Amino acid sequence: MKYDYLVVSENIDEISRVDILVLRDFRRAKERLKKKAKGGAGIEITIEQARKLDAAGVARWVADAHDLYEFCQSSGFQFILSSGASSPAGAVSGQSFDAILKMMGIDPQKHWKEMNSWLEFRLGRRVRPC
Repeated sequence: MKYDYLVVSENIDEISRVDILVLRDFRRAKERLKKKAKGGAGIEITIEQARKLDAAGVARWVADAHDLYEFCQSSGFQFILSSGASSPAGAVSGQSFDAILKMMGIDPQKHWKEMNSWLEFRLGRRVRPC
């Protein structure tokens, strides 16, 4: 068996060729996503972005994350929230993820089930005999 990996990019123009698109600014990317959107890919935002913001910035980040979640639900994309950690010090606990999801108005159990199903489907498409 050969196992390929998920393809990740920060370039919106590559959305049709990647498994995961990492967004830095959903507000600026929203219109371009609507034009290029062909569901199925994952759209990822990172908690790391919010760590560097003041209180007003965090509130905007949470609102944008909720908007992104709604966009993903209506457009057939998978919403992905990650820590964005580049070292163990930046890791986020499962309880913290759940609290952040709840703050965004997202049911954590539903989110993790959807995420698991999406990931199994994406990876399942990539496994093939040698």
